Amino acid sequence: MRWLSKVLMTVCLSVIALQASFLEEESARAIKEKKLILVNIVTENCPYCKQMDREIFSNATYRKQIEQKYVFVSIDLYDPSLPKDLRTKYTPANAILSPTRHSIIEGYTGYMDATSFMAILDDAYKAEFK
Repeated sequence: MRWLSKVLMTVCLSVIALQASFLEEESARAIKEKKLILVNIVTENCPYCKQMDREIFSNATYRKQIEQKYVFVSIDLYDPSLPKDLRTKYTPANAILSPTRHSIIEGYTGYMDATSFMAILDDAYKAEFK
């Protein structure tokens, strides 16, 4: 099921160009620092969002690894500034964005363990900056 949702989200979102205004500041920083943008979409009462935050995003080791290659943005699904194109039915959701093209490179929904998540981030970064 997780694989299917990953594939569907990636296919649907890979053709979408995002509104530049949502990530204008983050895009400029990512371009300057040769990074991608990682958008973490959460909801307040989502236990899996909290688990990923605790295990990955609040973990100093993983956070440092993420910040070496990504500009990290965490946003609530119901925040009005979140573009419609990034709204999803399930949380947590993570989207890897190109700061230059304002497009989604990869998209994933659902909980993911730290090892798998970090491997995906590494692969996406390597593929974008060959």
